[in-house]
Amino acid sequence: MAVAKAPKIVPWTSTEEYMNVADWLYSTELSERKRGVAVVKAWRARGRVPAAIDATANLAEIMIADQERRQSMSISQLRHMYSMTLIRFVNSIVDLEQRGTFAQSMTTLASRIGMPAWFVELRHTCTHEQIPSLTVLRSACEQAHSWIGDYYWKRQARSLPEDTMAHIRAAIDAYVTLRAKSKGDGTNDSISAKKSTTDTRTFESAKKSLKLLLGQLHEDAVRLYVVPVLVEPGFLVPEDKRMRSRFPDCAMPSRLLQRWSSILRLFAETWGESLFFEELLSGIVAILVPDSSELSIFESSERSPGTSHAATLVAWIGWILQNYYVSDDATVTPAINIDDLLEGCLRNPCYYSRAVLRIVSALDPTLKRELRPFVDFMGKALTALVAVESEAKSGSTKKGIRVSEESLRQEEELMAQRLKQTFETETDNADKLSMDMDSTIDLSEVRSQAAPIAASRWSYPSQSAWSPCPIGTLVDGSIPSLEWPAWLDDVPLHLTPS
Repeated sequence: MAVAKAPKIVPWTSTEEYMNVADWLYSTELSERKRGVAVVKAWRARGRVPAAIDATANLAEIMIADQERRQSMSISQLRHMYSMTLIRFVNSIVDLEQRGTFAQSMTTLASRIGMPAWFVELRHTCTHEQIPSLTVLRSACEQAHSWIGDYYWKRQARSLPEDTMAHIRAAIDAYVTLRAKSKGDGTNDSISAKKSTTDTRTFESAKKSLKLLLGQLHEDAVRLYVVPVLVEPGFLVPEDKRMRSRFPDCAMPSRLLQRWSSILRLFAETWGESLFFEELLSGIVAILVPDSSELSIFESSERSPGTSHAATLVAWIGWILQNYYVSDDATVTPAINIDDLLEGCLRNPCYYSRAVLRIVSALDPTLKRELRPFVDFMGKALTALVAVESEAKSGSTKKGIRVSEESLRQEEELMAQRLKQTFETETDNADKLSMDMDSTIDLSEVRSQAAPIAASRWSYPSQSAWSPCPIGTLVDGSIPSLEWPAWLDDVPLHLTPS
């Protein structure tokens, strides 16, 4: 009996993250290279990083430092910096081939893995002789960075199944099509009434092939392959617009539900309801909701789906939430978590995100009270936007646009003023408490002023409501993300008051 191979622990969370870092480290954009280096630093904190990845990040970091600091560093400093990086690069890669009782020469080991011999000679020169010129070192660093890309990263990319998505797409299409023929989905009553033995056998064969394929996939494949296929036009959203949903009700067409409900439940049985449907919701929201960091509020992007396309996706969200989020028993925890769904809609307000929030509000009375201000704000903004567009079409000037934008700015300024007043009240109360002890202070008055502020902040849970949880997890047992956002690197440590 063959011994099962023990799983290998790696610092990255998914194949997608791994390949993204590869793209960032070899990007021509300086910001993306810095992002790749930052992620590798996070990996080092998590565990052991392969030598090739570590060397790639070091080479990328040294080239970034040269571009950003060459004016503030002397040529000697840059030469020593490059020399140390190249020495570490050769040692870390070549030493991996050092096996056996007797040590072999660096040149022999380098030739075994295909490393150019002059890399080893340059390492020897940097270590024992005069450090080469800065021009030579820069060129060597760029060539080392390129060589390790061919030696490690491209080989890793080739080892990943490039045709996995094609296989999944074909298997899903065969399953759904053959099931419609054998079971009947309302499109052909004659076939539904008289089931063909051949069609039934063909469908069972396709079902078996799909299950076999799913059994070979890691759970990362849900996000990387399965969900991207399902949200493509022609799958959950049919090409035939007569089978799509319509705004504003976004009702699920019965023929569409009969066609896809079986395979969605099969996926849920394979990977679990929580994992599959949460990933599917994230994939749908990514299509429905544009990134507001690149667009103005309620502005449409070129990638935004059409109206019937979006309405069908919203209908699928409603079906998922109604079947796997809402429970008749209030004491039962929902099968899926919708925090990411809500965050995506609230961070990127648009017509489609408002439709999703309204569905959530209709299904969850508790969230309805919390989401109502956001839904109302989106409604007002959309109404103003429609009015502006109507005026523009009727030949009016851009005055209406300025008025609508000005109203939104006034509301934003009002919120900022209230926030400023809150912090000023807090500062005033702190100044009162720090007064000389000989002066008369009405502590009860200070406490009464500070009470509303304290009540709006986070507080420790009561002992009766708290329950033990594993170290390193949240109270609900989930593992939090402790990654340092890249944009915080540019925030100064000490903010000066304006």
